[in-house]
Amino acid sequence: MVSFQCQDSKGIFEDATFPFLQLQIGIAILLTGIFNVLLGHLDQIKYVSSAFAGIAVGIIGPFLGSTKYFQAIAENSEWLGLVELISFITLTCFSFLVGVKTDMNMVVNARKTTYIIGFSTFIFPLLVNAVLSVVIMKTITMENELSDSLKFISLAVSTTSFYDTACAVNDMNLLNSEIGRLALAISIITGLFSWGFAFGLTLIAEFMAMKRKLLIISVISKFALLIFVLFIVRPVVSWMNRKTPEGKTLREGYVSVIISTVLGVAFYSEFVGQHGMFGPLMLGLVVPVGTPVGIAVQKKLDCFVTYVLMPTIYIVAGYKVQKFESKLRNWVIVEFMIFFACFSKIIAVMLSSLYCQFPIQDSFLLGLILNCAGIFYLIFCISMDREKFIDQPTYTYMLLTSILITMVCTPIVKFFYDPSSRYTSYKRQTIQNSSVKEELRILACVYNQENVPSILNFLEATNPTKDSTVCIYILHLVELIGRAASVLVRHKQKKKKITRSQSRNTSEKIINAFNHFAEQNPGFSIGQAYTAVSPIEGMHNDVCHVAMETRTHLLVIPFGELAEHPFRAINQSVLHEAPCSVGILVDHIDGVKPVVDASISSCHSVAMIFIGGPDDREALAYGMRMADDNPNLKLSVFRFTHTKLRDDKNTKKDDELINELWQTIENTVNIEYIEEALTDCADTASRIKSLEETYDFILVGRRHEDDSPILHGLDEWCVYKELGVVGDLFATSSFQGGFSLLVMQQ
Repeated sequence: MVSFQCQDSKGIFEDATFPFLQLQIGIAILLTGIFNVLLGHLDQIKYVSSAFAGIAVGIIGPFLGSTKYFQAIAENSEWLGLVELISFITLTCFSFLVGVKTDMNMVVNARKTTYIIGFSTFIFPLLVNAVLSVVIMKTITMENELSDSLKFISLAVSTTSFYDTACAVNDMNLLNSEIGRLALAISIITGLFSWGFAFGLTLIAEFMAMKRKLLIISVISKFALLIFVLFIVRPVVSWMNRKTPEGKTLREGYVSVIISTVLGVAFYSEFVGQHGMFGPLMLGLVVPVGTPVGIAVQKKLDCFVTYVLMPTIYIVAGYKVQKFESKLRNWVIVEFMIFFACFSKIIAVMLSSLYCQFPIQDSFLLGLILNCAGIFYLIFCISMDREKFIDQPTYTYMLLTSILITMVCTPIVKFFYDPSSRYTSYKRQTIQNSSVKEELRILACVYNQENVPSILNFLEATNPTKDSTVCIYILHLVELIGRAASVLVRHKQKKKKITRSQSRNTSEKIINAFNHFAEQNPGFSIGQAYTAVSPIEGMHNDVCHVAMETRTHLLVIPFGELAEHPFRAINQSVLHEAPCSVGILVDHIDGVKPVVDASISSCHSVAMIFIGGPDDREALAYGMRMADDNPNLKLSVFRFTHTKLRDDKNTKKDDELINELWQTIENTVNIEYIEEALTDCADTASRIKSLEETYDFILVGRRHEDDSPILHGLDEWCVYKELGVVGDLFATSSFQGGFSLLVMQQ
């Protein structure tokens, strides 16, 4: 019998190094959350909180634990080596995720002005800081270590990382704003120039240091990696995407192959003399954004890497911030270099932006955004410290100063830039103020395919005529998943209708359904179709931007019935900032209808509840337009008044529109007007509920007078504030019949 005996060896578990690592990571995660809460009120981005957490762990690390044993582990140099090992694995996965989230189409589709600003932002600070470093070395007496570090300092502070900018813009909730999209486009162009410049310097260094034979082998090895990624990995990823049906999850086997390839490519990158981040980043760039592969990889890795592994990088950064004897001259030189670099970058952005005719304030704020540091800047500083390109005091100066600059820039940007400010000076488009003979422009917002049938039902009831056609604009709203930057896609108009088999993605299916509807219903036309991919928090900016760009009279957006539905937050923001009238469509029709080739049933009976106010007047104006010269539709207008009549400015405007309605009724038979005097809110609720079983489509206004006697008290029971008290009564109805509700806001 063979017996096995464990040898007495000290591993990461035996000497408690790994448990201590777990303790450090846990504290870093906890401190990051605390700093996020505290600094979030000061408009600080997450990088600042994470950096402070890493520094705090680095300071309190040696004092963790109540026993001498833990303190001995913290002082052991092998402990930091373990953290650095895990941080390297983190960088491998993180760089791949960054590549997956990066949309290279931003480079292809960038405008000429973006290239001008991007190139200026790269070359001007680099040249200025290179010249400045030479002048300082020639004119000021300093230590040799600092003198050798100046050129690396000038390189580090002159570059701009796309991912750092994307994180900063996302934390400031500006991803789908005009300045946010421009900052991302500029940063990705600047980042490509920076990567190309660094790669060129590496080749030059190898050419100067290596023998010819080794140099040839090194160049061939690098091109072999490029060929492998482009001609082997990319076709395989495309094949995986084709094999994964829309809406389905990527197979576990595919995900395992991808992750194994990432680790292998990282090893090969280090083997051929490149940083381990280079290969995984290149691998991620060939994965098309928003595809099943990209989404699956992000869902599998993003949360674990970002919230569990990423703190190790900040811990390493924090441990390198140590006590040292600071020399005033060295500190002044480094700080002058850093702040001059930031100033030169702002000047470069402003001059090139002004040349491209951008507003001066936006140009200045754009420069501040591009000066915000992030995780890639931190990694660059750690790498320079590890390779002894900079000394430890210089590293500390660079890290702390980057945090300070970021802390100053972000609140200034958030204070002076408001994406909704461009809507305030815009003249609101309304149905009431538009001519009956004018083309009615409607923006239909769609969250998913299930919204399409109810919107088509609503559109059919709109009743276009030869003199008053309806132009439909389509906006498909998609949550940002699998990419770092938001996009607003303007779909090209296709002369040939897309068949069902050709409609692969959801946007194409939705657009095809609206095109089919327009072909089958004369008087309707499709103006333009858009797809907006953005985070939930800023999705309303895309809605308002498209509404302003298309000059629509009415914006129709579906209602999210669940109490915690994310659509509700979007709808509330749209109501607050929209540059036109807004209609929230609530669908109480049973059953799920197919999107393509849907059988659309006409709305024969429509009720409009008129209590008073601008929203009710807008709803009535739309109802009158629906009933105009449409014998197949019957409109019933119910005007609810209090037994005690009121006489104010709003009441006079209401009476003017009602008089106009009377003139219309004289020439038509499909409109009836019913006026009822009610006593209190209970009487109002009872009367409103009685209309549910009678009508197919109901129009109501959202806002009413706060002191209205017939509505007073109903707001206390209101569940959905975005629908108003009257709309809420219908939305919370238990009636299982088939009616739709449109809540209008002027």
